[in-house]
This record gives sequence, structure tokens and C-alpha cells, in this order.
Amino acid sequence: MYTEKPDKPHQPYQPAQPVQPDRPGVNPQPILPSWWEPASVSVEQELADRLLAQRTILVGGRLDDALAGHVTAQLLLLDAAGNDPVTLHLSSTESDLDAALSVAGAIDLIESPVHAVARGTVRGAAIAVLAAATEREAQRHTMFVLSTPRFTADGTADQLATLADQHDRQFARLLDLVATATGRPATEIAADLDPGRVLNATEAMEYGLITRVR
Repeated sequence: MYTEKPDKPHQPYQPAQPVQPDRPGVNPQPILPSWWEPASVSVEQELADRLLAQRTILVGGRLDDALAGHVTAQLLLLDAAGNDPVTLHLSSTESDLDAALSVAGAIDLIESPVHAVARGTVRGAAIAVLAAATEREAQRHTMFVLSTPRFTADGTADQLATLADQHDRQFARLLDLVATATGRPATEIAADLDPGRVLNATEAMEYGLITRVR
């Protein structure tokens, strides 16, 4: 004969209890917290965003067209947000003349004053970025390498002649920037660039390239 079983009384929810160790005196394995981080935001990007919020830009590594475009966009963005000074940290051992002049042109274009801080090694055309800044300083162990940007190109004779003329005009612009910053004649600047003169931070201040050593 079938007999209906009475319903069990409702039991309140009880959290699972930690498993006790088999051996006395041994703590159970701790339960570690977990969290989720979006994969689309890198640590470098988060750091760059925080620096940008403080009106600080980092220029490091090879200064090419891609980096110059990125730095120019940051300068224009900060200038549109206000006229407070922008701090630009510069460290570049290799730079393209066209890219360096592009950043220098953006510095000259915006209304916000740009305070450049040189660190590590600043070599070649990257000097143009430093020279374009309103204020220029360097960390104590910074090295400056004054060197003439080399012209290399491929193409027909007419194309090479056009590119060579463009390079000469860009080089003249570089000389003008450094001459204006240092108060030295362009001919002297060219004479120092050709053999590749090396300056430490103190010598760079005496040269007029920077105004203060940190």
C-alpha cells in the first residue's frame, strides 16, 4: 500500500564549512580572493592615462613618425583642456629628423608652456624637441649627443634631389631651434653637430641647451 511521505520541514541555508585538517595543528588551505581585470587596458596605458591627467607626457625610445603623432595628439589634447604648463620627459637615443621637428612644431603651436625634462640619453634630432620647450632642465646623469642627422633615401635622381632639398631645409630648422635656445650662432651649432659632440648635464647647461640641472 502506498503511503505519502510527509514533507520535510524547510531548512535555512547554511554556508559550507571549511574542511578541517586531517592532522591536528595543520591549518587548512586558505581561500584566496579573486578579481577580474579587463584585458583591454594594459598597465602601461593606465600609467600613461594617469600621467596625462597630471599634464605629463613621456617621450622615450625611438622617436619616429608613429610616436611623434601620438605625442602631438597628447599636446593638442592637453592644450585644449587648459593653459597650465605641460611637463615632457624626454629620453631618446635614436630619432628621425622629420618626427623630432613635428613634435617641436606642436610645442611651438600650442599656447600651453612646455617644460622639458631630459633624462638618460638624448641623441641627434631629439635635441630639437628639447630646444623647442619653454623651460629646459635635465637630470644630473643625463648625456647629450649632438650629431648631424644622416640623409638616406632611395628613388630616382629627381626624387633624391627633392628629398635632399627637404632634408637640408629640415636641418636648417634644427640649427635654428638649437641656436635660438642656446644663443649661439648656427654655424657653431653645425660645427658641433658634425663630429658628434657629447655633453653631460653640467656642460649642456654651460652650452645653453638646458637652464637647470636637477
